[in-house]
Order: sequence, then structure tokens, then C-alpha cells
Amino acid sequence: MSSSSEHRTLKPVKSSSAGRGFATWSASGIPEIHDTPEQTRRINKTMVTYIEYLSAVASKPQTIDSPTALKELLRPAPAGQNNDPSLQLFIVEDLSRQVIETLGSRFDIDPMFFRDHVDDYVWHNVRDPWAQPPSLLSSMKHRQWFRLRNMRVRYYETQEEFGQAWAATNKWNVHRRPEDDKNRWKFADNEDSVVALMRTRTTVWIGKDKERNNSTVGIVLVDPTTSQGRPLWYDRTNWLPTPSMNDPPKAIGSLSESWYKDIINMTQTYPWFEAPKIKQNNLQVFTKPALYTICAEWLVVCDYTKARLSQIERELEMPRLFRSKGDAIDTSLKRLHTWRRQIPIFKEMVKDTLEHALPTAARLAPLPTATNFTMPISPVSTFSNRSLITDTSVVLQDDLSGYEDITPDLLSLLTTIETLQTRVDRLTDIVTSEINIEDSRRGLKENHNMARLTWLATIFIPFSFISSFYSMNEDIASMKNTYGWFFITAVPFTLVVMAIGWRVGRDSWMPGGDGGHGGIFKGKDVKVKQEPGTEEEEGVWKNSFRKSRNG
Repeated sequence: MSSSSEHRTLKPVKSSSAGRGFATWSASGIPEIHDTPEQTRRINKTMVTYIEYLSAVASKPQTIDSPTALKELLRPAPAGQNNDPSLQLFIVEDLSRQVIETLGSRFDIDPMFFRDHVDDYVWHNVRDPWAQPPSLLSSMKHRQWFRLRNMRVRYYETQEEFGQAWAATNKWNVHRRPEDDKNRWKFADNEDSVVALMRTRTTVWIGKDKERNNSTVGIVLVDPTTSQGRPLWYDRTNWLPTPSMNDPPKAIGSLSESWYKDIINMTQTYPWFEAPKIKQNNLQVFTKPALYTICAEWLVVCDYTKARLSQIERELEMPRLFRSKGDAIDTSLKRLHTWRRQIPIFKEMVKDTLEHALPTAARLAPLPTATNFTMPISPVSTFSNRSLITDTSVVLQDDLSGYEDITPDLLSLLTTIETLQTRVDRLTDIVTSEINIEDSRRGLKENHNMARLTWLATIFIPFSFISSFYSMNEDIASMKNTYGWFFITAVPFTLVVMAIGWRVGRDSWMPGGDGGHGGIFKGKDVKVKQEPGTEEEEGVWKNSFRKSRNG
């Protein structure tokens, strides 16, 4: 294929990149020639599932694994054949230049739809050329696509398996990385196990196919899944209704295969709760499977976060059981720092879904005008489509008609995440206080050791004084009796000094004594208010305490 016709999607990007800094980097970063096997593999990578709907009846999913097969599928039908589908759905795993070029040029898709799906950075360095500026809300309302962001959690048996998964993500075209949460609990987890979090994007475009009778087209971009590891707790919840014992068995695809296959399986079984009495096209087949899958995955992530925070609380509640003598509480604070960093990202993702993705989905994929659906709504949900308010801000101000079933779940997730954030902040304060208390105890112990050294030095003061007194005589021969007089005078003097010190120290710490309720503040005695009680009661208590000490 000639260079003039090969990159029909790349040319508009380059022509419009003059006023878009990130587009300039995107256009210059797309190679037009490839001469290494790895570049060839990345450019031609294709993993697409195609489902078409004729009169609201879904066809068998067709798997496409080569650019040639994808181009053949998108070729217009010969003239005279009127079998164009009313709905076309493309579910794409990962991205490649061939897939972007083929789908983008065929359906005239905004290049930003693909660009927004490539990476998922939380923040950028000041010199990053790929930094993408935030979009205006007024501009987002006119788009034909929206994005869904969420976290995925995956369990790895060993560090080696986690390392293999990390290496496998380097071969993806989209930028996703599993991140070790550093929260392994040695009392219950395997010594070498890893639980990793991964930021995930699902991007949905809905438009028209002008070459096939203006039929509706949906493109869903999903992230790959590593073959290493498994989903935490083996799987997310299954929201499909339990079939009756009298119903014939249905073929249900296996779960937990991959993020890509799970969304395909949920798409094949849609609608899940109640089939319409009249067969008609339902555009929500483009959006609901991904929304429900993401929401179910969020529930697992929130439960996992709650479990890790509960383990930290347990350590604080029973330190003698869960912390050895040499184990510092600093490890609990380090584990909390992971959630202090992650939970605000969780909240941002869910709010983005509620404030931007759902209104766009309701605009692009509404319910059919004449429908017999019964939308299941939570019995405890009392929200209004125009104003949904949390403790901090207004979340929704757009029409969400047709998505009332999933909105309460997302609102509940947002409330749960806000509760987790409050819990992390409270635990951080508690752990910090515990560290300060331990430092104070350590300092007090050191002060006790210094006091012992002081007493040891005090014992030798009389000996040093007497020896210095007798050393003034230079006649060594006359000092034959000095040693005897030294011990006769030094020992009683030492005993007198120790008795005085013991008496002073006893009065300073004995409860009820003068030293027990007084202090030194800027050189002056400050009397502390005593507890209520009669002088007789204090005298009786003091006498009993003295008798108990004297034996």
C-alpha cells in the first residue's frame, strides 16, 4: 500500500498538531517505517471481537486476529445485498497502529479517542512531551466517546510470577503497569506473595456507519490481562439472575479468563434481568456490560482496601500479639502511605464516571423510545437525576435516563471510598501518635539509665573527696595509717549521702507527698490541683502506704 493512502488517520493528526502540543508528540512518535520484528508485531497486533445485531438478534461473536481480516470485514457489501446490520459492536483488546488506522479511517473517528486510551498517568513531570492537558467540560459534552477509569486487583503467588507479569506488560501497546501495594501481612499472607493494583481504562465510541445504511456502530477499547496471577478472591461478583430449576440450561461463558473476555461474555448475555416483549435494538448493549463489570471490580477493590486497613487496626489494638520487641510501628505507617496515595485516585475515578461518563452514555446510548423494559432500581435509592449530592459536593446535574439501575451502585462506591479515606486519615493520626509515644518511652528509658549512672558516680564522690583531702600530705611514709582512716571516714560519709539522696528521691515520687503534686516551671514551684478528698482519707492512705513499704 502506498504512503499516500496508508495513513489516512495519521495525516489529520499531523496536520492539526501545530496547535496541540501533545498531538505534536503523538504524531511524531508514530513510526511510518518498521524494520524490526518487535516493531512489526506491535504495529500489526490485532485482537478484535465483532458482534452484529440483525433485528435485535445478536450474531455469533467473530474473532479477528489480523489487520487483513479486519479490513476484509469492514469492506462494504456488494451492491444489491440488503443485509446490513442495524447495530455493529467492536470490542478491541490493546491497540495497534493498524487497528487505529483501519477503524479510524472507516468510521471517521476522532483521533483523540485512541490517544486518550493509550496511557494513564496520575501526574506528569514538567518536561514530559506526552502530557495531555485536561479537556473543557463544554467540549466533552459534544464528543461521541467517553472513558471509564477503574482499578483492578490481581494476586500473584510469588515475586517471580509478579516479575513475569511486569515484563509481559512491557509488550503491550497501551501503557499499564501492575503496582505492588507493599501491604503483605506476614501473619496471614504467604511469604513471597504479591497483591498488585493496576489502573485500567475502558473507552467507548458510538457513531454511524455511512457505508452500511447509516447503522449504529459501537467500539469498546479494553485493556489486556496478564496470563500470570489470578483475580483476587478468584472472581468478582456475578450479577446475573439465578436461573430457575425449571428453566433449560444456558451456555454461559467461563469467568475470570481476562478483562477482555469477561466483557464479551457479559455482552453476549445482555439484557440480563428482563428481556423485552418486543424485539428492538438497544444501544445500551454498548455500555452496560463494561459499566457493570467495572462496578463489580470496584467492589472487590474496596473490600480489599478495607481488609488491609482492618489488619493495621488489629495491630494497633493488640501490639504485643502482632509486633515483636524489635518490630517498629513504622511499617504500619508505610503501609498506610500506600492507601493515602491510592484512595484519592479511587475517588477521582468514580467521580469522573458519575460526572462525565454516565451523562455521555445516556446521551449516546439511551433506552429505546418504545420499550417494555422494567429497570431494576435500588429500593433504598431516593436520588434525583438532576441533583445528586454527597457530603462534599454536587456529583450529578445531568439527565441519566436509562442508567438508573447502575447509578446507585456508583454512588454507594463513592460513599465507601470517602469512608475509607476518612479511616486512613484517622489511622495515620493514631499511628503517628503511637510512634511519638514509643519515642517518649524510649527517651524515658534512656533517662532511667542515665539516672543509674548518676547514682554510680555519686557513690564515688565521697571517696574522691576523702582521697583528695588525704593526698595533700606529700610524706608517703606518714600515710601508712591513712588507708584505715580513709575507709573509717569515707564509708560513713557515703552512707549519709546515699541516705539523704534516698530521702529526697522518696519524697519526690511518693503519691500524696509534696513532690507528687508539685512541679518546677521556669524556676518556680507550681502546685497542681489535687483530687477531691478529705485530709483524713489522705492521711490514712499515706500511713497505709508507708506501712506496706516498711514491711
